[in-house]
Amino acid sequence: MGERADDHDKVWVLRGVGVEYDLCCADCGQDDGQPELIVACEGCVDRADDDAVVAVVGEPEVRRRPEPVDGSVDVRRLPFAPLDVAPVADRAGEWLLLDGSRLVRWNADTGEVVGTCDVRLPDMDSRRTPRDAPRYRLHASPDGAYAAVVVDFGRYGTVVETSTGRTPMRLDRGHYHVEQTPFPAAFTRVDGQVLLAHGSGWNRVDLSDPATGENVTPREFEPPGKKRTPHYLDYFYGTLCPSPDGRWMASDGWVWAPVGLPRLWDAHAWRHENVYESEDGASVRDLRLVPYNWNVPMCWLDESRFAISGIGRDDQAMIPGVEIFSAESGTRIARFAGPEGRLHADGRRLYSSDPDSLRIWDHKTGELTGEVPGFVPTHHHPADNRLAELDADLLRLWRAG
Repeated sequence: MGERADDHDKVWVLRGVGVEYDLCCADCGQDDGQPELIVACEGCVDRADDDAVVAVVGEPEVRRRPEPVDGSVDVRRLPFAPLDVAPVADRAGEWLLLDGSRLVRWNADTGEVVGTCDVRLPDMDSRRTPRDAPRYRLHASPDGAYAAVVVDFGRYGTVVETSTGRTPMRLDRGHYHVEQTPFPAAFTRVDGQVLLAHGSGWNRVDLSDPATGENVTPREFEPPGKKRTPHYLDYFYGTLCPSPDGRWMASDGWVWAPVGLPRLWDAHAWRHENVYESEDGASVRDLRLVPYNWNVPMCWLDESRFAISGIGRDDQAMIPGVEIFSAESGTRIARFAGPEGRLHADGRRLYSSDPDSLRIWDHKTGELTGEVPGFVPTHHHPADNRLAELDADLLRLWRAG
């Protein structure tokens, strides 16, 4: 490629050793995956290995270290087929269930309904969209006292007090390109206080007290004109993902060209020190840029390491796997091939909901340690460390670790 490397589309040629690869131009990449390679200097490689990687040739190595797995899956019948469910993170066995007119608090261990309240669902735009159809999503506060019912790929949401049905908050993130992302919403604890992080504009998220609706990160922005105003953020928020200890907040969003841009910031600083922390605070970490690649699985492995699905530079040339980032530095610290689908973690193992099975990974070594065939979990209950698959009026449960 020489000095004109920027003029060429590139191909990763996998070596079959982890996710190691060689690099060639797209024309040579058509040569049955066996291009003639030369050793190049570090500067040439860095210049050529850019965002113009358009294809991957070959297969990565999925490393295995089989361990015994109890594949027993418990099946529990729900009182009805819910629109969505959410675990009550502090209460082992407890879940919130949503139907068209009520919220039900239900215990998976006893099968009992332990509470119910009426709920009015937020308005939904029924038009199909380029990314996905709007759908209702349920989020539960850690103690189950509050729930957020939002429209993913839609504009509106509502917060409900589960003991009374009171609605202390109505959520609205505006109409601008809401069809591109799930509604940004997540309950978290910041220094012991339960708060709701939520979208309040296409390029803005806030922290609010769900009991009162008070915005605890109030700030004002001048309308953008020809000149960018201070703190203006050209970023579309998506799924919000708080760290287990509430220290960090991550977002799966995008920016124009368009490219996916997952980012994270310090939620403690946001709450107590700088209300503009989520826009341009010192703790903001932009993790990676991949064209047309957002709404991807992600999860916290522990309090300081964050995993994002997919390895690659273009949405059409991604290797199934995960990339792991340090929250403190924002740098990638590891990656390995294999995991697909939704991601869950319990601090000890990473779990991926592959198309036809649950797969269990040692995220420190990148090795596949076990599988549960036929079980594809959609949720994780942290209090009893059980993964759950919602299937109509059934909840299938498997206890991890």
